[in-house]
Formats: sequence, C-alpha cells, structure tokens
Amino acid sequence: MSVGPQRAPANIRVTARFDYQPDICKDYKETGFCGYGDSCIFLHDRGDYKSGWQIEKEWEEAQKGNKRFGGSEPGEFEIKDGDSDDDELPFACLICREEFVNPVVTKCGHYFCEECALKNYKKSLKCFACGLPTQGVFTTAKNLLAKLAEKKKRVEGEDVEDDQKDGETAIEGLTELSDSDEDSSD
Repeated sequence: MSVGPQRAPANIRVTARFDYQPDICKDYKETGFCGYGDSCIFLHDRGDYKSGWQIEKEWEEAQKGNKRFGGSEPGEFEIKDGDSDDDELPFACLICREEFVNPVVTKCGHYFCEECALKNYKKSLKCFACGLPTQGVFTTAKNLLAKLAEKKKRVEGEDVEDDQKDGETAIEGLTELSDSDEDSSD
C-alpha cells in the first residue's frame, strides 16, 4: 500500500447533508429513500404522513359537515325546469367567440363556424376544443341550425308582442283623450 494522501476516485461523488435534528433520517422522510440503506444511524420513519385512506376519510367527514360543498341532499343543485336541449348546444363559436355563421360539427361533437373550423384545420389537423384528429370532416350542424331558427322566431315573436302592447296602450290613451276632448268641448 502507498503511504500518504490518496487521490479520490473520479467516478464517485459524495455529498453530505447536515441536519440539526439528527433523530430521524431527513432523506428518508422527504423522499422515501436513503442512500445509506440499513447502515443509516438515523430512524427511517414516515409515520406522520397520512395514508390515502386516511386523507379520503377526513375529506368525507369534512364534506358531511359542510352543506355548501357536497354535504347536501342528492340532486339539490340540479336544474329541473327549462329545456335541456339548450344546455346541450353551445350559443357561440369556441374559436371566434361570436354567434354562429354557417355552423358545422366535428366528428367529436364540437360546434364551430364553418370559416373558423377551416382556418383552424389549415393550422392544425386537430379539433380546437379537444385535440382529437378531425380528418377534415365538418358536417352541417342541422340540429344547431334548427335551434337557432327557433330562437330567432321566439325573439321576433316577443318583439311583435311588445310592439302590439305598446300600440294598444297608445291607442287606448288616444281614445281616452278624445273622449275627454269631447266632454270639454260641450
């Protein structure tokens, strides 16, 4: 053997970590692994960490006491009245964020304006909403067109009713004025 200082091996790097609470192995506590293995002089303990079932149990208990987030009766927050068809169909294009112009639907069931869908297809072969490949298939959204036509009729019908009500009020006011004018002239 040689005497004197020896050169350290180049392929091994030793790191040292100093902890001022030397009763528990810090590496094992943080990562679940200790480089010293069984020869480590510190305690390998992760007992203060909760297991998955303990976390879930605490969550369920917290939800039972919290009426605001899930501790309520089942179905309490369901919307029961109104058309469920309106909820299924979007009211605006996902790309341009405006009302639909010539709406089309992709194979994955997302609705876009025809122009927006084609522009997006030139940039990417995937659906703008979910990222699935569209393969260039954009079909006319007939159900959405029907809903838009129904909505347009409904809006026009409400406008006509409002105009009729306003007209009747004005006519009634005129007749009342004309009756009072006749009384004042006598």
